[in-house]
Amino acid sequence: MTSTPMNRILVTTDGSELGQHALSHAQGLAKALGAELIVLSIQTDPLVAAYGEYAYAMPTSNETMDEMKASLENLLHERVPDARIMVERAQGRHVSRAILDVAREEGAQMIVMTTHGRSGLGRALMGSVAQAVAQHAAVPVLLIKGDQGPVAWGQAKGEGTASL
Repeated sequence: MTSTPMNRILVTTDGSELGQHALSHAQGLAKALGAELIVLSIQTDPLVAAYGEYAYAMPTSNETMDEMKASLENLLHERVPDARIMVERAQGRHVSRAILDVAREEGAQMIVMTTHGRSGLGRALMGSVAQAVAQHAAVPVLLIKGDQGPVAWGQAKGEGTASL
């Protein structure tokens, strides 16, 4: 069995502070491996509220979605200037499916993402994007817990940090 060099890492964020926690982990790993870093954020479809036989979709114009996309792209370019930034619309797909589709299309060899750590009712209602991605990905998935500090990938052993 031959090993394949890790040359493309996909890191996901939902734009929240917790969602961006994986960025520093992925940046360090990509730098240590000399890999291209792709930062992906999926714009969810407008929320649909249902009551009985009535449904209501929150109005979100293409213009508003484009403004939100541009704002997030700018934020991510500032935060991770050496990465390729992608903000994609879900277009009817579950967020986990959209992440998996982009990972496949981009030829990512690893996916890095933060886990929100939901449990109980929150997990039942919201689902776990991280769990779904990890379960269905064709490549390794590195899940970062929200309280986990960045790892200094590639530093020599014995310097107080993990090394690759």
